[in-house]
Amino acid sequence: MVWGAFSLHHRTPLFHVQGNLTGLRYRDEILRPLAVPTLQQMGPQAVHQDDNARPHRARVVNDFLQQSGVNRMEWPACSPDLNPIENLWDELDRKVRSNLPPPRVVQHLYQMLQAEWPALPQRIFTTLVNSMRTRCVECQNSQGGYTHY
Repeated sequence: MVWGAFSLHHRTPLFHVQGNLTGLRYRDEILRPLAVPTLQQMGPQAVHQDDNARPHRARVVNDFLQQSGVNRMEWPACSPDLNPIENLWDELDRKVRSNLPPPRVVQHLYQMLQAEWPALPQRIFTTLVNSMRTRCVECQNSQGGYTHY
């Protein structure tokens, strides 16, 4: 799902599509200005979820999140990706790809994403949220192996 230099499978904000995401960039460009303030506004019950991508597990990131008092969801090392946002990204990707012509510059891609995101039907979100129990049970039954999600 790549258009030129952009990819919807890199979940970094659109203004970070160029270059590699490192632990330092993740901390300085995503966690510090966006994620941590949002989590702090949500209150002490908020939990940060990421996966085992190398930038997410860098020592600098772990230290920063601990110092910021962020509750972090434990994520087993070789676990399947149960995060339903993956399904939303796929749906959003299909919607953007259905637009012709395809985006050629980051600004055009950004505009398409901004237009398509709020148009996603609520039933998609509801279905994904309601599937979490089944996803977790299936993952447990397969002992962390393959699931159909």
